[in-house]
Amino acid sequence: MFNLSTKQTVWIAVVFSLILWATRGQHVASLMGLPDATWAIAFVVGFLLSPALFLLVLTQAFVIDYLAMGDFIFNLAYVALIPSYLALWMAGRWLRQHYEQNGFKIGQFAIALVAGVAICELISSGAFYLQKSGASLVGFAELFGTYFFSNLFFTLCYIAVASLGFYLVTETAKKKLA
Repeated sequence: MFNLSTKQTVWIAVVFSLILWATRGQHVASLMGLPDATWAIAFVVGFLLSPALFLLVLTQAFVIDYLAMGDFIFNLAYVALIPSYLALWMAGRWLRQHYEQNGFKIGQFAIALVAGVAICELISSGAFYLQKSGASLVGFAELFGTYFFSNLFFTLCYIAVASLGFYLVTETAKKKLA
């Protein structure tokens, strides 16, 4: 359906890097900062870009977290972020495969997004919650319910903005070629 040039890929990677550096660490929206865009970036990179660029996203997220939190990030719960983000990347990749076969289908997008965010939330929140003493399944269910919908909402918002930007850029490029 579409192939990105090297120049387009580099621009997308640069924009995503800037967004990651601007939002990482802002895990909750506030008047001073945007919510973390890492989940949306992992999903969109899965849809648009190569696995190597996914590794770039993971590396940048680690560097940002290390600069912000230092040695605190060296624990098993933090390591669980790797499969969490991988779930989002794989959901984006799954959507890309279906997109190439059938074109855009809102149902497939919804399945990919909700499944990716749900798995990411289960792994990431679960790992951080289970390292606490007194962890319980009921407590985790409450935690999951607290964060899942807001994370899904913010991920969807970032993906909508990215999709609009991608559409505008590709349509402008098509018009220049015509």
